[in-house]
Amino acid sequence: MRNILYYIFRVRIPHALSSLTSSENRTMRLFTYEGILITLVNNLVGNHNNLFAIRLGASDYELGLVTMLPQLIGTVVLIPGGIITDNMKNKRDMVTSALLAAACIYTIIGFVPVLDSRRLEAFLFLLALSSAPMTIYNVSWQAFFSDAVHPNARNGVLALRSALAFLVGIAIILTSGTLLAHAETNIEKIRLHQLFLWVASLLLVLQVSVLRKIPGKTDDKDKKLSASQIIKAFADLIRNRRFLGFVGVAMFFYLTWHIDWTLYFIGETRYLGMNEAWLSYLNIGSAIVQFLTMGIWSRINSKHGVRFAIIFGSLGLAFCPIGMIISTGLKTGNAKLIFLILNTLFNITMATTSLNIVQCLLQVIPEDNKTLNISVYTTLVTMSNGIMPMVGVAIYRKLGADLRALHIIFWIIFVLRIIATGLWALRWWILRKDE
Repeated sequence: MRNILYYIFRVRIPHALSSLTSSENRTMRLFTYEGILITLVNNLVGNHNNLFAIRLGASDYELGLVTMLPQLIGTVVLIPGGIITDNMKNKRDMVTSALLAAACIYTIIGFVPVLDSRRLEAFLFLLALSSAPMTIYNVSWQAFFSDAVHPNARNGVLALRSALAFLVGIAIILTSGTLLAHAETNIEKIRLHQLFLWVASLLLVLQVSVLRKIPGKTDDKDKKLSASQIIKAFADLIRNRRFLGFVGVAMFFYLTWHIDWTLYFIGETRYLGMNEAWLSYLNIGSAIVQFLTMGIWSRINSKHGVRFAIIFGSLGLAFCPIGMIISTGLKTGNAKLIFLILNTLFNITMATTSLNIVQCLLQVIPEDNKTLNISVYTTLVTMSNGIMPMVGVAIYRKLGADLRALHIIFWIIFVLRIIATGLWALRWWILRKDE
């Protein structure tokens, strides 16, 4: 443990900070600040949505809606948002506008508990509504990032951005989880959720001010996509074999990843008995191990290409269900601790998902109508994220909604994720000479 702490505080953190403070890395520095801020927002809001819904009286079915409804709304706005972004002279304008819209909605969600009997319905509606600007932010950010950062520098910028975001995420996860765990009544916990939402709104405004300092790329031409141009863009994308190959592998990967998002929460809380503090420990363990390994995966990317390391990310993800099966099968008070250890170990390769998949996508996306093309891909991912957690819960309930049912579906997920890993490996092998 002492060696790990030494490595974190005397090696990894100083190395990251030295890269961040270099006068030559202004764009890297600003993207890192922006990444830290969105990480704080996601941990204050996104990571607590299920807990907030439970405080408001949500059932298992309504917990599924917490995931499904925002993703479905996001699916609706993705392609129109991509078209509007491509029509803008600077894609940064869409990124910042989306963040300001999300800040307004988060502020309103903070007042939901005063609605009493209708507060859960209002929460679900507003949460789904907030996904529209956040979805547009994600897709327009990818296009803006590719405009602002040269391809040769993307791996380094994303690695530093992700590493420090993980580090800051640890602090906010620990703080918010501890506060929720020590709140004695449901009313006190709800008030903390309200505070988290309002703080997140302020952080989004600060994030906008950081993004406005990044110039990006300005198109002086007055670009307006006509209906025929949009149709042609879709036709060109369908004929892009590199894009279709990537989407096929990535979508199977995401389908197997998203199916257990609600099931994992049910396993952690219902069968392992984890409270807010333990859920925070899980997130902290994952964040620490990803922070420690980010530099390793970044170097592997530089040496072997971004298609290679994602194989290991998928393999690590495949073993996460095994950790849940082992831990929930134990008749011991140490089951929570064992699950924490196993989940942390299996997350050693998880950093490659945030670091590599975006870069793999940007390799196959044409420059023309870039945001629209990214939107098509993201629409598919968002649909998976909205539907598959509900599919997982439906299968679990069909099998009996007990521990045996949980184990069966997690064994199925393990097999599917091994297949997904094989597909990533096959794609790397086919394209290994074309990095």
